[in-house]
Amino acid sequence: MRFFSKNAFTLVELMAAVAVIAVGMVFILGAFNQCLSSMTTADKTVTACGLLNVRMWQIDSDNRQNNGSEEGIWSGTFEDEGREGFNWTQSVRPVSQDFGNETIFVQENLYEETVAIAWQQGKAVKDVSVTRYVKRKKE
Repeated sequence: MRFFSKNAFTLVELMAAVAVIAVGMVFILGAFNQCLSSMTTADKTVTACGLLNVRMWQIDSDNRQNNGSEEGIWSGTFEDEGREGFNWTQSVRPVSQDFGNETIFVQENLYEETVAIAWQQGKAVKDVSVTRYVKRKKE
């Protein structure tokens, strides 16, 4: 009587195959997790860019009505559905950059404005921002 077949797998071969598959799954699941994280970041970044565009239009409208911008720092949140967790910050300050021969004109007539949209993602705070020069409000 024969108890062993030459065509069958041994227990050691099966355990080795399971170990190789387990190691492969660890790498696959890690890559999947990284992919999900990247997709979440991309989705939030696209939403933030849209919100930044909306906020810039609102600021431009206010600047046209006020005939220019005033110095200061403002911030707020978006309460609309789908925009929870996003905050905006607007910083308007005097121009500090040297523009050569035009420096005095620029410093007397323009402010440097930075508008940022920020959100919390995991433990990190991420943001999208734009800096531009805006007309000073004449007194």
